[in-house]
Amino acid sequence: MSDINERATSNNASASSLALRQIISRQIAWWQKPAVSIIIAVLGLVGILTFISMNVVKYETHLASGDPVLLQLAPVDPRGFMQGDYMTLSYALEREVLDMLDKTGDRPQSADGYVIVALDEHDVGHFVRLADSYQPNTLAANETAIHYRLRNGLVKLATNAFFFQEGHANAFEAAEYGLFRVNDKGDPLLTDLVNETFDVIDPTDTDKAKVNN
Repeated sequence: MSDINERATSNNASASSLALRQIISRQIAWWQKPAVSIIIAVLGLVGILTFISMNVVKYETHLASGDPVLLQLAPVDPRGFMQGDYMTLSYALEREVLDMLDKTGDRPQSADGYVIVALDEHDVGHFVRLADSYQPNTLAANETAIHYRLRNGLVKLATNAFFFQEGHANAFEAAEYGLFRVNDKGDPLLTDLVNETFDVIDPTDTDKAKVNN
């Protein structure tokens, strides 16, 4: 009787295992159907294209509606200044933000804030003060708030690299300012480099374009 019970239990276990394998096999087979794979691939592609389109619209809106602000470039390590098709950038305003944080004794390793700049007749931004939050109602008519990030004790205003077509490096050696478009949230977007006479540097154009045109 004991052997019969053991054989019955073993048979039941085998049957359960077989049924489970059949269910799993059917599930795997369902996911492996060509039509299902195509649908999943199409949905994934649609998601990626939607994300890209949203970012393009966001970029174009920022570019079209942002206010122009020039920030003076600061010297950088000449060994890393030109890298074939891009140049490393640093901004004088970053140093001024750090100096103010050091003066107040409040220089955390990681933080976000706003630096208020006053624009002169050429739209060059000059340091005025720091702010913890974006409050446009506290700004003077010629002031703009620019968002900055403090990471590992260093200030980052925007991109620290400007890309250009290889072979045009000589033209950009005359850069004195970065031209930004600053949106209504204080986010700066670098668009061009500008020389000491406030002309946008365009190595492919013999006619220099003024920043305010």
